[in-house]
Order: sequence, then C-alpha cells, then structure tokens
Amino acid sequence: MPRVISVGIVSLATMNRNIAYCGLDCAECPAYTAMITNDNELRRSTAEKWNNPDFPVSQEDINCVGCKIEGGDRFKWCDKCSVRACASERRVETCAHCDDYVCDSLKEWLSFAGDEAKDRLEKIRSSF
Repeated sequence: MPRVISVGIVSLATMNRNIAYCGLDCAECPAYTAMITNDNELRRSTAEKWNNPDFPVSQEDINCVGCKIEGGDRFKWCDKCSVRACASERRVETCAHCDDYVCDSLKEWLSFAGDEAKDRLEKIRSSF
C-alpha cells in the first residue's frame, strides 16, 4: 500500500491524482474511465447523457486521458476550454496555484461544474 504523507489538508496521494486545472478529478470522469477500461457501454451511456443540441456528443467523443496530458486523447470540449488554455499557458498545476485565482473564466466554469471541483480547488489553495 502506498504511503500517504499529509501536506496541510491535501495529501500527496491526492496531489498525485489526475486533477484537472479546474478541479475536476479525472478518476471520477466517465470519459476518463471509459478510455482506460475500454468500456463501450460507458461511452454510449455517457454520450447519451452529455449530448445536447448546442454541443453534440457521440460515443466516439468519450475518450479522455485528462486535459493536462499533451498528445493523448482528450474529450473534445477540452480543446475549446478557456480555463485549460489559460492554466496551460500560465504553467500552473491547477487554477488554485494561479495568482489570479478565482478569475471570471474559472467562476463561470465552476458555476456549471459544481461544488466538488470548487471545493477541491479550495482545499488545494488552503494547503499553501
């Protein structure tokens, strides 16, 4: 079993997880899970759930290794994500590490993404 070293509120085990810039936990994302387990039923059901007229999603779109991985498959939204583009350009680990935390772009995303991503970023931020 890996050793967990606590660093403030956030443990190294949490820090080493695939946490997106915006605070989403890739391990909890069905696109990530479907990719690493090659689960076509999960792809189908997720595409059905995420699909909408403004942003069509097909089963083939449900593959993602995480927004920080260069050269790997990402969910098509990631290439259009202003939070990802900003954080990548600023070379921060997460938005919680940014001097401009919480910016308008992140606020807008978090209003859609929900409390878990925001809470995760707040825990990371409070560990500094």
